[in-house]
Amino acid sequence: MEKKWAVKSVLALATTLLMSGTVVNSVQAAKLPIEYDNHKKPVKDGTLRVGVSENGVFKGVFADVLRSDAPTSEVAQFGEISLFRVNDDYTYAKGGLANVSIDYGKKEATVKLKKNAGWSDGQPLEAKDLEYTYEVAANRATGSADYNGQLQTIEGIKEYHDGKADKISGLEIKDKKTLVIHFKELEPEIKFPHAGYILSTAMPYHYLKDVLFDKLASSDKLQEHPLFYGPFKIKNMVRGESIEWVPNKYYGGKKPNVSKVDVEMVSPSKSAAAMRANKFDVLLYENGSTYNKVRKLSQYVVLGEKAKYYSYLGFKVGRVNDKGESVMDRKTPVQNRALRQAMGYALNTDQFDKKFSYGLAYRANTIVPDVFGKYNNHKAKGYTLDLKKANKLLDKAGFRMQKDGYRTLPNGKKFTLKLLAPMGSGPMNDRTAIDVYFEQWKKIGVKVELKDNRLQEFNSYVEQLTKDGKGWDVWLSAWSVTNAPTTGVAGSYMPNDPYNLGHFVTKENTELIKSLSSKAAFNEKYQLKQFHKWQDYMNKEAYIVPMNFRYNTFVFSKKLANVSLDDKKSYNLWENIAFTK
Repeated sequence: MEKKWAVKSVLALATTLLMSGTVVNSVQAAKLPIEYDNHKKPVKDGTLRVGVSENGVFKGVFADVLRSDAPTSEVAQFGEISLFRVNDDYTYAKGGLANVSIDYGKKEATVKLKKNAGWSDGQPLEAKDLEYTYEVAANRATGSADYNGQLQTIEGIKEYHDGKADKISGLEIKDKKTLVIHFKELEPEIKFPHAGYILSTAMPYHYLKDVLFDKLASSDKLQEHPLFYGPFKIKNMVRGESIEWVPNKYYGGKKPNVSKVDVEMVSPSKSAAAMRANKFDVLLYENGSTYNKVRKLSQYVVLGEKAKYYSYLGFKVGRVNDKGESVMDRKTPVQNRALRQAMGYALNTDQFDKKFSYGLAYRANTIVPDVFGKYNNHKAKGYTLDLKKANKLLDKAGFRMQKDGYRTLPNGKKFTLKLLAPMGSGPMNDRTAIDVYFEQWKKIGVKVELKDNRLQEFNSYVEQLTKDGKGWDVWLSAWSVTNAPTTGVAGSYMPNDPYNLGHFVTKENTELIKSLSSKAAFNEKYQLKQFHKWQDYMNKEAYIVPMNFRYNTFVFSKKLANVSLDDKKSYNLWENIAFTK
């Protein structure tokens, strides 16, 4: 099961996007099982009806390195799976559609594809496809967000990106099923799949080679008639709404037990009613409100796991220059650290989540999800509600309270901050919830209004964030991160990373992040020390204020067998899942 948070770092329209949590209220979720089997005899065939609980539509770019929306990753997981399995410690495991071996002495990684792995049109999955995928990610014309600092450690990839070379010199096709990747330097996180050094998906060169790079993402070959190497392929699709999947007979794994999978987007506000009416056999990514209504239905079982996820309050302090690098020169009140910290301390996250999350969310102490265990700095406290401290910070920084209940800037001028936030549903993702935040900030004299006086449609919201849109100072969002806890989180805040959406750049931040991938960082104790230090730095500077971590929950019919969220077993979930007699 290639879950959206394991594909890559993507903007996640979490249905709990604006939630904030409380540690003490997570007991209920912690007791959720991660596996279910009704112990009845599985049968072949049958149509698996899957609901994806999300607002809006999926954009439908069926190429992992070219998309930024989570809904498409969710509906694509039946045909577009990771090439690699993972171990319990999130490192590479054997037994996927491809295996990876790393030679630290030679500074190279070898990717060996499974012999019988093939595309849904009958063509074999080959090393040429892997090479092409790197070219797509690195070509300037595609604008792929996967061209990051990790990928740039490959020999010759920067020269290719800059148009100085026609090929990536560090990619060597050893034979039709083997690609050798030569690196300038190997960094500690290369041992993790989805860390950005070795791409985890492939694109069909034979099918796409004639499409111009700048036309790929919008081409019919990726949006209307894509090819897949996973267990299923698309038979019919209603763009943005639903997909009918049937088995890919050229898949390199075993034949799926079900004969068809019907996937449909369903609004979180309608998810519970759909499950009560037995419309779906599976519901993916339900929110807290749906969970509370569905968990007692006798025909279903709810499975849950801690998510590699954090939600946050962000501050836009910069812009992107002509070189694609973040520059922190925007003239905005949120350049002031005291203001950012005060707005963090004004959030009533514990109380908010206790009322609305049904135990599925809890306050984050840093922006490193605690599912990563020792990588999370457990000594960090994060931002708890402390209005007294918030007001004291602003007083000391020269923000003067006026008779109207709002403060002026230290120079005496009035100011209003603009907030960018997406549309949602449920008690915590609507205008009423936003108004709760506004009221909290009013208590410390900070006036905040919605950009354009409205919540943004999700795809427009993502476009504004990723394309450096104008007209806001603060935004609410969430990240689903990769299996590499260091680069998967910290890497997004480098000056040249396209997901540094606030565009903050400081010497100390850059040096701390670089230290996580240095030669010294091969010593795990050193790396952990530096990573914890970076988390403390991020909390202090408050360019990104952590809000909450959460549990992901999934609903399965009790008529099903072979259901598991365990990383080792979930890789093959959709081929293993079966109805029973």
